[in-house]
Amino acid sequence: MVSKKSAVQSEGSLLWGFFTSVKLAVVLIFLIALACGLGTFIVQDKAPEEYKARFGEGLAGLLQLAQFTHIFSSYWFTLLLVLVVANLACCTIARWRGTLLQTGFILTHISIILILLGSIIGLRVGQKGVMWIAEGQKMEQFHLRDGTPKPLPFEIHLDAFITEKHPPKYDLLSYVKDQHKEKSLSTEVGRPQSVPNSSYAVTIKDYIPDAALLEEAVNTSEEVKNPAIFVQLYGSETVAVEGWLVANDRNWYVDRKRDLRLEYRWVNSEEELKKAQSANPSSPSRPKLIARLKEKGVSQEFQAEVGKDFAWEGYNLKILDFTLDFTQRMKPLKEQQPNNPAIQVEMDGPQGKESRWVFASYPDWDEMHPTKYKELKLLCEVPQDLSFASQQVRILQGPNDQRLLAYIKEDKVVESFPWELEKKYDVGNSGQQIKVSKFYPSFGVKQSVVKRSDELKKPALFVEMDGPRGKTTEWVFAEAPQATAYKDGNLFLLYKQMGENIKDWKSKLRIVEGGKTVAEKTIEVNDPLKYGGYTFYQASYDPQNEKLSGLQVARDPGVLLVYIGFSSLCFGIIFIFYIKPLLRRRMSVSDTATQEGT
Repeated sequence: MVSKKSAVQSEGSLLWGFFTSVKLAVVLIFLIALACGLGTFIVQDKAPEEYKARFGEGLAGLLQLAQFTHIFSSYWFTLLLVLVVANLACCTIARWRGTLLQTGFILTHISIILILLGSIIGLRVGQKGVMWIAEGQKMEQFHLRDGTPKPLPFEIHLDAFITEKHPPKYDLLSYVKDQHKEKSLSTEVGRPQSVPNSSYAVTIKDYIPDAALLEEAVNTSEEVKNPAIFVQLYGSETVAVEGWLVANDRNWYVDRKRDLRLEYRWVNSEEELKKAQSANPSSPSRPKLIARLKEKGVSQEFQAEVGKDFAWEGYNLKILDFTLDFTQRMKPLKEQQPNNPAIQVEMDGPQGKESRWVFASYPDWDEMHPTKYKELKLLCEVPQDLSFASQQVRILQGPNDQRLLAYIKEDKVVESFPWELEKKYDVGNSGQQIKVSKFYPSFGVKQSVVKRSDELKKPALFVEMDGPRGKTTEWVFAEAPQATAYKDGNLFLLYKQMGENIKDWKSKLRIVEGGKTVAEKTIEVNDPLKYGGYTFYQASYDPQNEKLSGLQVARDPGVLLVYIGFSSLCFGIIFIFYIKPLLRRRMSVSDTATQEGT
């Protein structure tokens, strides 16, 4: 019979043989390589919604259960690393013979063990995350990659965020509409150049590195073609607001702060004058709900009045709410700015009721979100002159020196009277006054381009375009909202900045603990701030907000072991490749001398 002691020794031998096996090392390395491959294929540490959108709810749940969505911090990946450490440690002990020549072997193996141990500690105990902090702000927490907030044992202050920029580069781009081709042109002054594959030619006549477009109101004729008035609104004795109202263009102004709407109209007859001074015509345009059925090809417009419902094509549409700014919808309409108008609609159809927000600025919002009625397209249309002001001033003018000013409150005409140039009139009992100081029968705008400085700020090119309809010259400004077109509307020029011009970005950080500044440093890429076991790296910035800094925050208790391991690895390699051969030669010479002596 086998004794109990022998059985234990046998089991110990089997366990020792298992951990000193080269086959185990090969299998573990293969599994770790496979895990790393999966970690590359499956994007790590994202929100659960992202995995559901990419893989579907079922597979996403399985991946999360198997910890494949955070492989490198998973328990099974840590177990693989622990097994590698155990395997490497046992192999090192088993092959150690206690000779000086094995020093390099011991150092390299111990170094790998230390690196792996440091990595395991970092994975299990360490933290990595991000922090967005604005200049002048302080933070006491950061967020892990999955969005989990983690508190800091101190405050971190961003005293300054510094960006260094390369000189910007601008390209002149041409686009020929009928060929759908875009080409880059030279910006050299005085050099004629043909637009590739077209009958157009472009010549840069002048260049200004920092240009300004000046606009001056002018009267082009005494004949009434485009009537306009210059209006001044007084809060007390000083002008609060002033500007031009053009009858055939922007003839209105809304002052939300003063709950007031100004409007200028040109009338051509006594009948029009009488009609125009009544309250109803003064009502500005209202928001509209546009409903379309794609398959039937039918559409209908409805006035978006809250509480009203409409029966249309088998549907009942009810306006539940309207807001000028969806993010500020809890405020009264009069206090909102028209930044993000939206209508809330209740739809009642064959599949029951459903409510939906319809956004003026995002007409395809419903297509990106689940809905019962995909065939029903709803649009929100908000006119530019939309106003909910309770007070309105209408300034009327016509031929034969017809002038009338009407003050309207709550859609009722309070008073109306003739007006004269350069004379102030009270706006009801609001404490405000209005004055028409200028009248131009044919309003026009004279434009001129001037040089502001020699610095490269807002460059502009004076361009001559030659084509089928002859030559024309235009100023083309960098980053203009619209392209400059040739006479025939087929050639367009765009002068735009190409690529990012940020050279470097730095954060002036300060650590405050217990009310005292304990550390401060201006960090940049690859030059972090370290304090209290935390490291703050300069990671990013926001192109839309140059005062917002993106920091990477890391806390890795195992990093010291990793550094020691790499140092040991360097010494081990030096010993193996340089010291060991030298020792072998000396030992060989010593052995030879001993043999000769004997």
